[in-house]
Amino acid sequence: MDGSTSALSSETQGGLLVVVIDTNPVHWMRHVAGQPREFGLKHAIESMLLYVNAYLLLHRNNRLVILAAHTGKSVFLFPDPEGTNRNGTAEQFAKVKEQVWRKLLELSETPVTEGNANTSLSAGLSLALCFINRAMNEQRDLRPRILSIQASPDFAAQYISIMNCIFSAQKKHVPIDACVLSDEPSSFLQQAAYLTGGIYFKPRDVDGLVQYFLTIWLADTSTRALLKLPSQGSVDFRAMCFCHKKTIATAFVCPVCLSLFCEFQPICSTCGIRSHIAPPRRKRVRPTT
Repeated sequence: MDGSTSALSSETQGGLLVVVIDTNPVHWMRHVAGQPREFGLKHAIESMLLYVNAYLLLHRNNRLVILAAHTGKSVFLFPDPEGTNRNGTAEQFAKVKEQVWRKLLELSETPVTEGNANTSLSAGLSLALCFINRAMNEQRDLRPRILSIQASPDFAAQYISIMNCIFSAQKKHVPIDACVLSDEPSSFLQQAAYLTGGIYFKPRDVDGLVQYFLTIWLADTSTRALLKLPSQGSVDFRAMCFCHKKTIATAFVCPVCLSLFCEFQPICSTCGIRSHIAPPRRKRVRPTT
């Protein structure tokens, strides 16, 4: 009886995939190797759509959410949060392509200013975790995961909010996978994948995205243990200071709120506590005679 119940539970159990894709036109339109990256954005979207359709066809109870990390905001691409069906189940896979391109067209009409030119990765991860938390409250045996497709460099001002998202995902046992298409590695997503048990990978050839998506990120977490997948090498665990948003290896730490500063702060700018430790004095160099 227990065996049949377990088999039935495994048969009806589905997964939830939340894709957070970088749609920032500022970075996608940069010229790399003499070619505009506008082609790269279109190719990335088409490759992602093939990947999510394959994911939906793996199991009839699989659910899908696609979010756009745009300039200054994050929005739903699929499903429509204002529609009647918000689950994004496998029966809707024929509508995914049409709705995603329609939403992207609406995003392209949004003007980009200097004040909101940075990709809102933290907003995308936060929105993904909020949706996952609601879905897990409705279905306890749900197997959620997040795939972040990033083409923009890390934005230092989002360090605190992204780390909060990482710790929240770790607590909820939600792996964060990372496909990094930017020129430089992403320290944020390296830590996210390492701490949550996801897979971080930086493809060398953007033209082979479909192959990377299907061979690396299609399998669920239980199946990945049986596959030979790329392992993450060195992880950049350096933090960013709260004062100047710079990457630092050593820092002054507030004993109350654990905020990090690259320079000594007599009063913590985060919690307002006054430090009772004297600042380090510079050594005087005696003149040579």
